[in-house]
Amino acid sequence: MSTLDMDMFLLSPDEKERVHSKKKTSLLAAHSLAISRTFLRYVLAHYMREKASNILIKYGSAGKPYVKGGPQFNLSHTQGVSVLAVTAHNALGVDVEYVRPLLHKDAIIKRFLTEDERQYVLENRSDEHETRRRLWHVLTRKEAWIKACGQSLCGRWRSLNTWCAKKDDRDVRALEGQQYVLQSLDVGQDYSASLCVTGNRKASVRWMNTTEGIRR
Repeated sequence: MSTLDMDMFLLSPDEKERVHSKKKTSLLAAHSLAISRTFLRYVLAHYMREKASNILIKYGSAGKPYVKGGPQFNLSHTQGVSVLAVTAHNALGVDVEYVRPLLHKDAIIKRFLTEDERQYVLENRSDEHETRRRLWHVLTRKEAWIKACGQSLCGRWRSLNTWCAKKDDRDVRALEGQQYVLQSLDVGQDYSASLCVTGNRKASVRWMNTTEGIRR
């Protein structure tokens, strides 16, 4: 039995199908997906006092996963890192991305960022690495916010102003009568990760290197 097959032991048929699909283009991506979903199952099993293999993960109309009668959660993974956030009741979203060069960077900044965000990203435009880091910082915040809303804000990136110069990097925002808390997560210098939670409850956040194991 291969390492990948062992990683898939607890997964559902649809999860295994997704992993096999990934395997056609990237063994590393397939392995990362299998580990991430197994990680998710173990955490949910702890909250629900159920066997990891028995957790039934369903999907809402916007494709957001959930478990009936279980906690609110959101999972994101990228090259070698997986981040999972969990709350008892509050809706939430999390996003992690590997900080890498972006094609059409200038067009993305112009089209999707608010004026405040553009000023923040381009404040030190002579430092390409810092500009890239700040852009991913903004983009992961926007994506986490959209996930917290159940994807209902898709297509409205320009209306989401995620930037506020706060020293603790924890920002409270209001939109359409709902309060959202945006927060940056530290999962390593090569990554940008953000969390968005509705209301004022804190989320439990766990992250892991999918090639080494759980970090915290």
